[in-house]
Amino acid sequence: MQTITHRRKHRAPRAVAGAIILAGALLGPGAGCQQQTQNQPANILGPLDVLGVMRKPIRVGETTIEFTLPPVILPKRELLRLGMAEHLKEPVQLELMTTRQIRVHLSTGRMSFALVRPHEFTEVAQTGSCEILAVPLNKAGQTHRQGLLVVAPKSPVKTVADMKGIRFHFMPRGDLLNDAALGALMETGIPVKEVDKSLLGLGLDTFHINSLEVAKSVVLENGAGVIDEADYNRWPEKGGSFILLSPSRDQVRVVGKTIRIPEGPFVCSTHVSPELKQRMSEFLFKVAPNKYKLALAAMDARGFAPPIGPEEYQAFHDFYRKLHPLPREERATMPSSEGESQPAENP
Repeated sequence: MQTITHRRKHRAPRAVAGAIILAGALLGPGAGCQQQTQNQPANILGPLDVLGVMRKPIRVGETTIEFTLPPVILPKRELLRLGMAEHLKEPVQLELMTTRQIRVHLSTGRMSFALVRPHEFTEVAQTGSCEILAVPLNKAGQTHRQGLLVVAPKSPVKTVADMKGIRFHFMPRGDLLNDAALGALMETGIPVKEVDKSLLGLGLDTFHINSLEVAKSVVLENGAGVIDEADYNRWPEKGGSFILLSPSRDQVRVVGKTIRIPEGPFVCSTHVSPELKQRMSEFLFKVAPNKYKLALAAMDARGFAPPIGPEEYQAFHDFYRKLHPLPREERATMPSSEGESQPAENP
């Protein structure tokens, strides 16, 4: 018993010594000096950087996170983040947040940039604390997408309103073209709940991986569906084959179009310095399309374009919110009642 007590008495000093050595290694030479040098950061990141040795990152907000396909599974924007950090010579941090959180952090200057979805921009920009810096160019080289409502060539359907009660086929789950299609049906008097989404309304066999699969199912079932206009325009006029995975335009008949969906913008806080804003613009417009093509491809993009009119986002926002109204508790926390205008911090 005396031996055990003796060992415990000597364990504490060793632990303290170890902690002191670790702290000294992390702090490096001159740790005890309070005067900052030119290379020493002035800001403390937070609890994970209690020693203040890390540089404060440039914060970029996002409201969704998607992953690349195997074998290399990464967040789709991770490669772009690495490219930003390399070009800016600054740490860049992607932060997953709600639309409201991004709006607040942009308005205070705690967040410098954000990538938001098209229906979210209007809500993020309500405080006037951010502006569109760039808009992604999708794989078709456009800053917007649009859906085509199609049926089989010999279908009796003549208008969108005639699609009531007919099996409807959709793009992949989460694709905004599906919402645009439902909105188009709703505007012709077809309630969303009455759209035929197969057994029990679960869409078990009505959501497909691409426009080709939608078109094939529409023809085989003599149903209806939505496809990407950009895909349709790439198809040849005639001579296609669903079996050979090479459809042509004459294999479907276009009955209507959906609303245009602008690509989700890359926004910049109004508190960002002109110098940082310029460097980020240079990366998006000049560096990324040439040096980081793989990073853009992971995001299904080819590059970035200058800002488009905010009215395009307003139009889609209003359209989208008819389908998906904000919950009452979120409507109660809009800027007018939040008092989000606060003094800015230097990003």
